[in-house]
Amino acid sequence: MAETYNWSGFYEALCRHGPSILTGIDEDLREMIEGWGSTTDMFWSEGLQELLAQGTADGDLRAGVLAAIELWRENVLQTLEADFAIELDWQAVNIDTTSPLIDDLVEVTTPK
Repeated sequence: MAETYNWSGFYEALCRHGPSILTGIDEDLREMIEGWGSTTDMFWSEGLQELLAQGTADGDLRAGVLAAIELWRENVLQTLEADFAIELDWQAVNIDTTSPLIDDLVEVTTPK
């Protein structure tokens, strides 16, 4: 059976680029999220791969990538609040869906 998406490539790229896709956070916090994301799995959850797989199964890898990024955003916000007492307005912190980094994530997720 052919691989329908590159999970490890996606997750690695998400950890690296995810913070730059978030809007509504300041640069200091963005740098902290980048550091934690690149050295730990604190923003990971099982649902990430499931959402990516669902988008792929539905024939829309970009939709799967966006759904996984949205869950990752929620994981970031929950972790910041629970582990660091950093409470952010969940409605103010969003995904920049126009970012070219989204296309990069779709590209790296596409199996070769």
